[in-house]
Amino acid sequence: MVQIVGKYQYVSAENFEEYLNTLGNTEIAQSFLHSTPIIEVQQNGEQWVITVNNKGKTGCAKFKLGEVYEEQLLSLPNSFKSVTTREGNCFRTETSFSADVKSVRIYEFTADGMTVHLSSDKSDVKAKRMYKRL
Repeated sequence: MVQIVGKYQYVSAENFEEYLNTLGNTEIAQSFLHSTPIIEVQQNGEQWVITVNNKGKTGCAKFKLGEVYEEQLLSLPNSFKSVTTREGNCFRTETSFSADVKSVRIYEFTADGMTVHLSSDKSDVKAKRMYKRL
């Protein structure tokens, strides 16, 4: 089993701008397009904490696997309902941006880092963001 807890530095992306454009919300797209975050994953008993630091701003999501929680994404004023489950070396987070836009982020952890696979029910466009383990 791969170690999930740790810090990860953004390295690169594939198809990210195309994916963001399919969400149909320019506010969401612009807030993420030029982000180069450091993500820290912590665990305290059953509670997980994912902290995102990007350009002097910090966002934090605290959750228990399988339970709905309010997720505050950096640079956006609203929070969104999310639920995260674990599948082996992956976290799967489903987020409702609106009644007609739901996204799925699969955080795939390896010994060297993390890849975040992005998809939504809005289109078939998929993207990846790659991070190295610090």
